[in-house]
Amino acid sequence: MARVHYWQYIVDSEGRPLEGVEIRFYLNDNPSQEADIFINPAIGSPTTTSEGDVKTDGNGYFEFWVGDEFEPLGGYVSTQKFRLTWQRAGILLGQVNNIDLFPPVFKVDETDNVSSTRDDKNKLISNALAYKWDSHVTSVVPASSPHGLLPVNPESASTEANKLVSNSLLNFILSAISSAGTISIAASAAVERNFTITSWTPSGSDYYSNLDHFIGRQYPIVQVREIPSRELIMPKRIVSVDVNKVRLFVSSDIDAEVTIVG
Repeated sequence: MARVHYWQYIVDSEGRPLEGVEIRFYLNDNPSQEADIFINPAIGSPTTTSEGDVKTDGNGYFEFWVGDEFEPLGGYVSTQKFRLTWQRAGILLGQVNNIDLFPPVFKVDETDNVSSTRDDKNKLISNALAYKWDSHVTSVVPASSPHGLLPVNPESASTEANKLVSNSLLNFILSAISSAGTISIAASAAVERNFTITSWTPSGSDYYSNLDHFIGRQYPIVQVREIPSRELIMPKRIVSVDVNKVRLFVSSDIDAEVTIVG
C-alpha cells in the first residue's frame, strides 16, 4: 500500500496566502466525479475533498494523500490524471487540469507477482538490492551457494531443507528404492542386499532379472532361495553387468529370495 502526498499553496496575484479557499479534486477524464483521497498518510478510509471539507489554512496551504493501485480501497493506476479546482467568495475560480500525480518510475516491489503493472519497466532499485546481481544469478552451487542452497553431503546428519541433488544421485536413490532390497552392514563391514523376485524377464528358455545392488564390487556372492520352501537353488547363470548390478538367470519362472553379499 502506498499513498502519494499532494499539497499546494493558494496565493493571490501579489503572492499573499489565501485562507479558507475550498479545494476540489476531480478525475481528469470525468470532471464531475470527485477523486478518492485520504486525509491521513497511513490510516483511514477514502473520502473526497468536499466530504473532507478540504480548505487552505492561514498560510494558503492544503494537503491530502491519494492511493496508488496497491491501495486496497480508493486507489488509482499510475496513468490516472486529475483536475484541481479552488474557489472562495471574492476571488476568481481557479483550476489546473491534467495533473500527473504519480511518478513515472516506482521503487521495485520484490513481493509483487500479481499486479497489472508487474511487467512495466518503470521500477527503481537501490544499490544494495542490485549489488552483485549479475554474478548472483549466474553463480553455480556449491561455489557461492546462492539462496543458502547447498549440495547434499551423504556424511551429514543435517535436517535443514536446503540441499540440492544431482540427476545421477537422484537416479541412484530411486533405483535403490525400486529394487525392493534392503541394506545392512555386518560387523565384518560386508554389505548385504536382499531382494524378493516375483517377476522375471523371459530369455529363450530361461528367465532373468537385473538386480541393482550398489555394493561397488564386480563379483559379489549371490545366493538364491525358492519361495516358499526357502530351499537353496543353483542359478542357471550369473552375469556381473558392472560393479553395482548383476543379471541373474534361472531355468523356471519361480518366486525367489536373493541375497547378495560383497
